[in-house]
Amino acid sequence: MLNVFDKKLEMIDGFETDYVKILYYDLPKNFSGDYKSYNYARFCTILNGRKHVTLNNNKKFVYTKDNYLLLPSNSKVHMDIDTHTTALVFELNDELVNNVLNKIDLKDNMKEVVRSTTNNYFLGQNKYNISEDINNIFVASKSRDNNNEFLIDLYAQKLVFDLIKNKTTYQILNGNNSHPINIAVKYINENIRDMINIKELAKSLHMSESNFSHLFKKVMGIKPVEYIKNKKLELALDYLRNESVTDVAFNLGYSNISYFIRLFKDKYNMTPKQYKLTYYEKL
Repeated sequence: MLNVFDKKLEMIDGFETDYVKILYYDLPKNFSGDYKSYNYARFCTILNGRKHVTLNNNKKFVYTKDNYLLLPSNSKVHMDIDTHTTALVFELNDELVNNVLNKIDLKDNMKEVVRSTTNNYFLGQNKYNISEDINNIFVASKSRDNNNEFLIDLYAQKLVFDLIKNKTTYQILNGNNSHPINIAVKYINENIRDMINIKELAKSLHMSESNFSHLFKKVMGIKPVEYIKNKKLELALDYLRNESVTDVAFNLGYSNISYFIRLFKDKYNMTPKQYKLTYYEKL
């Protein structure tokens, strides 16, 4: 049991399995303290009492046992306690999140894993499923059963499964960029002007090309080759404003101009030249 926020004490105290670290805090009235979520997302809930929170030096709110707080990694939190408070924190590691994401089918509106904006936190309601997950993990952590670590990891997967049904919590849990598809999409977006070798990309992620392509489609909804093609052709629309068709093709990694034109026409129902004449030459 912890009564201060201290990284060294957190490393010693608590209960840890392959997937989750469980920290239990007993905080006295008039306590103030700071802590960080460090490398992993943290799921924070209150058993009794309440917390006055200042998140990342600006966002202020109060939450109670009716709420849970999900924090992405490297969040900075200041807490003021005005009544005796007991709290439970689950540190959810990347292996846990990735294992769940790899085994389920995501809704279409959650398949885009890399976004231009990130969410700093999520304050949710402890509804039935979440409350049940919290209780199951807590009870299992207190059990003397030899299989309690197995049960905790099982319940932790259920908690993540319930959390990722919400778009915001999904983004937070998937925001550490350690998921292989996050890494792949980031690499593709940063190198979209070059020739991207999918086999080499898969190898860099310690995956076979077939397994990588299967996982990519499961998460993103399309194959990696289609994702790359679509990204290049989207950029082509903008590049055509100031560049010739030939320059656009070369700048996007297409050495065969005819192939680029064919791909463009298949997607936009007109050639790059026709698009340029229609939308830019008149300006």
